[in-house]
Amino acid sequence: MNEMTQTPMRFGPGDALVGMLTVPAGRTPAPVACLMFNMGANHRVGPRRINVKLAHVLAARGVSSLRFDLGGVGDSDPLDTAPDLQTRAVHSLQAAMDAAERTLGIRRFAVMAMCSGVEHAMSTAVADPRVTALSLFDGFAFPQRRTRWERTLRRALAAPTHPSFPGKAWRWVQRHLLRAEAAKAMPGFFVERQTPAVNAVWFDATMRRLHDREVAIQLLYSGSLHVCDRDRDQLGAFRDAPFAQSLDYEFMRAVDHTVCTARGQQLFLEAVSDWVAEQCLGTRAAWPSASRPDAGAVRAAMSTQWAAP
Repeated sequence: MNEMTQTPMRFGPGDALVGMLTVPAGRTPAPVACLMFNMGANHRVGPRRINVKLAHVLAARGVSSLRFDLGGVGDSDPLDTAPDLQTRAVHSLQAAMDAAERTLGIRRFAVMAMCSGVEHAMSTAVADPRVTALSLFDGFAFPQRRTRWERTLRRALAAPTHPSFPGKAWRWVQRHLLRAEAAKAMPGFFVERQTPAVNAVWFDATMRRLHDREVAIQLLYSGSLHVCDRDRDQLGAFRDAPFAQSLDYEFMRAVDHTVCTARGQQLFLEAVSDWVAEQCLGTRAAWPSASRPDAGAVRAAMSTQWAAP
């Protein structure tokens, strides 16, 4: 793809962090850049290299991006010795914004986060006013009783025919019946967990603060992880909260949690790039996917296997 330039970077205190800066070629970049980082312990490229593909699609639409590893993950060295994971992640994201600001002169950012990265993105948005938009995939969910029962039933009916069922069943027995040492969480970067009640309080307070600051928010939920959704079910009791009225919510039945399928990747790239382009450029595609201006970029990104990390 020749619509972009890609530059590897080391940045942050002591050049501890490693990332890849992708900038549109031959045009003035949008005044807002996109940040992408790890999903759990995954490398900065994301599951199935989805962050690389998204960076290419965004560049074709005129949006710069920086994908990078948080301190102590992937290629990045530990950034600091802050006592908790959340603070360390926020420091890494702020260092990425500092680097993009120095390189591109951009002071506004949209953060794209997946799974465990959602909490890091939300915390950074609260701590730093440079974050003006958040695209959050499979983060916090608060399904209520009907949704939980339906999800349990669907999974129970599907599980015995799934090839992963024996392994998952054995791990469940280890965790819940045998209390095996091997089934406990490994110590390190991704151990810290809170109860659902604590998460709900934190989510509510944080979303209220972001709503008051007018941070644009996109919530995406996969069909494989959440199985069913009728009325913004993943927001549960929060579906009627004032902050919920201003965000973009989408349940993506054909997309799985790690975007394995080609169709799922296409839908994900289109949904996120459309939304980011609207936040960064003030434009949203209003045409069928096959004829959209960036359709070629999506197809090229989907066919890219071993592009720059």
